[in-house]
Amino acid sequence: MSADRTANLPPPRLLPFERYYPGAFVGVFGALRSGKTLMACRLGVTLARSLGLDLVSNIPVVGARRVAALDDLAALRGAVLIWDEVQVSLDSREWASDDARRLTRDMILWGKRGIVCVYTSPSFATVDVRLRRLTQYVYVTAGRFRRSGVDYAVYRWHEHPYADDVLVERYRFALRLSDWYGVYDTLYGASAGDTLAILPAPSSPSLSPVPAPVRRRG
Repeated sequence: MSADRTANLPPPRLLPFERYYPGAFVGVFGALRSGKTLMACRLGVTLARSLGLDLVSNIPVVGARRVAALDDLAALRGAVLIWDEVQVSLDSREWASDDARRLTRDMILWGKRGIVCVYTSPSFATVDVRLRRLTQYVYVTAGRFRRSGVDYAVYRWHEHPYADDVLVERYRFALRLSDWYGVYDTLYGASAGDTLAILPAPSSPSLSPVPAPVRRRG
């Protein structure tokens, strides 16, 4: 997909309760193929455009730089991070305790660094406890329906006000899927070389974010 796909995206419209600013951690949860990554990309792309921030991601997203190593996260300033399947990174056996402490320390400073984090995972319980404590807002997929030949995904929106793993549901809404088809590579992960993990950099110099083309839906 070419970079000019951004010109065809819907206007950067947020719902009234989607008032997110640097320092916000937003989780999107649901089963495989339920629409959680689509929601994260819709939110990340819209926030980056609305707030005038850079867009970065661990998956190919139109207009986003790629991040692949801890050093990439440490270097972020003024950005919206789309972190797909976050548990792949935080549960990886390649993580050492020093690396985990370093990431935790950096996450606490992300507000001062102008970072908004939008991440996905199958369920809130699968997220590392350190990230759960920082998460203030949660989307959960709640099914799909078709109306007049148009497909929609339904989401429940929750607040996590006390960092105690108790989610308070506030709203339900539906998203028209066709508006956001093609904004990210839905086939990423199918090839042997595709990885979602953000890991400690090897002894060689840190991997740099590299723009990656997004494959069209077949």
